[in-house]
Amino acid sequence: MSNSYTAIIEQAISLLDELSDAEYQQIIKPHFSSSIGVHMRHIIDHFLSLKNGALSKTTHIDYNIRNRHNEVEQYPKMAVQVLNEIKQWIGTLTSDNYGQNVLVTTEIDIHQSKSASCASTLERELVFVCSHAIHHFALIRIMCATLNKQIPEYFGYAPATITHLNRSA
Repeated sequence: MSNSYTAIIEQAISLLDELSDAEYQQIIKPHFSSSIGVHMRHIIDHFLSLKNGALSKTTHIDYNIRNRHNEVEQYPKMAVQVLNEIKQWIGTLTSDNYGQNVLVTTEIDIHQSKSASCASTLERELVFVCSHAIHHFALIRIMCATLNKQIPEYFGYAPATITHLNRSA
């Protein structure tokens, strides 16, 4: 099962291997207010929140904890290094781990600082962070197209969309 989850990470690594530092850091105005690097760091933050929470004694995943303005959002090689570490961790997970109960906290209000906490499982949260990554990949795909960069074929496509496209072909 973990191959499905690591495939998402491998898509990111494949793209990042083709980007220069300048392309990774560029903000394509007026259409975007952040760079590919900022989106990738945001994706990585969610994976790290999941990993760190799953490995903690309390199994508390707090998606509000972010590592803004660090080297991961500045240098694609740093992002690749962290993504490889996350991929390695996912590879250690067993079916018992997937069913592990976790407590998830995230902000929910756009007008004030307000978080909600709810029960979940490690696999449900893994599904979430992968889906969340794909959502940001779709934006990164557009950014790369604007930069005339080659994009992996299904980068930014949901698995169900890929299945549909393959069946329709």
